[in-house]
Amino acid sequence: MGVFKYLIEKSILKSFFKIDLSNNESEIAIDSIKNKYLVALRGALLSGLFTIPAILFLDTNVLISILIPITMVAGTAWFAISLANVKKKFENFGLELTTNMFDSFVTSLILLGLLAMFSLLPSIFVPIANWGTTLPYVRPISGVLGLIIVFRLIYNVFSGAMKYDMNDAMLAGQNEVAERFFKKSLSLLHSSSENLRDGKGLEVANYYIGLSFYEIFAFIRASGVLNGSLSSLMEGAHKLKMNPAMGQEEADKIAISLIEKFASYCNNVDGHKAKKSFENIKDELRCLKENKKEPQMVVDTRLSTIFEEIAELLESEGEALFRSNN
Repeated sequence: MGVFKYLIEKSILKSFFKIDLSNNESEIAIDSIKNKYLVALRGALLSGLFTIPAILFLDTNVLISILIPITMVAGTAWFAISLANVKKKFENFGLELTTNMFDSFVTSLILLGLLAMFSLLPSIFVPIANWGTTLPYVRPISGVLGLIIVFRLIYNVFSGAMKYDMNDAMLAGQNEVAERFFKKSLSLLHSSSENLRDGKGLEVANYYIGLSFYEIFAFIRASGVLNGSLSSLMEGAHKLKMNPAMGQEEADKIAISLIEKFASYCNNVDGHKAKKSFENIKDELRCLKENKKEPQMVVDTRLSTIFEEIAELLESEGEALFRSNN
């Protein structure tokens, strides 16, 4: 399939691969070509090959009447399917269902193309068809091969539909939950930033910092985009939330630790705006760690800037920010 891989990458998706892709985006594209497009194309081409006898030696009107609705269903389903919000642990399952639908759609297109070619070039194929019908068992064998391919098409549509419905059931309410988590976290981050900047009280600021990070790490854990345990981080945020009157040095240390961990989980920072926010977070963190004797007002201002940038980062990237590249 090396020829088809080259054709897909260098011709069909040529303009796509000219785009400046991140490592994660490039891996997703290559993985889709290898595990979806080439697999589906191989199955579709073999199906087309096995259907040629049925097209040559049998009544093609029956085949056309079957193919048209299958093509319409498979095509409509293929273009309607979206796995943008699929949970990470269901990614392989999602790949299976999109491969089923793509295979069915491409197979239908290839068969329709073969039907069109044989119909438009009768001077070439009619003599072959007339010769073949004189041979014994040609029609029964052609019918069996054609029937196998038709059932394969129907099975792929049925299998893909069932897998999509199961995946959709697993995502029930996920968008609503994600939106609620993000809106709450973003609101709390902005509140924390405002309290730090306006000096409304260290206890209030510490409470909002702890609450903000508790919500953020709770969302990351619930979304399933990270495999590692976040319990210790949530405990640190909980400690800050439950004891906001702790010494400022200890509170700053916990906040810095939580910010560092958050930054370490940001695997996919794409786009000029997101990269700018992420770099600003790292710069402010470096200053907090290196400038130990800065006045508390300056420290609070730096933390305020960091929380504003985290909010910007979450708003622009969403859950995809935490997806692993591996």
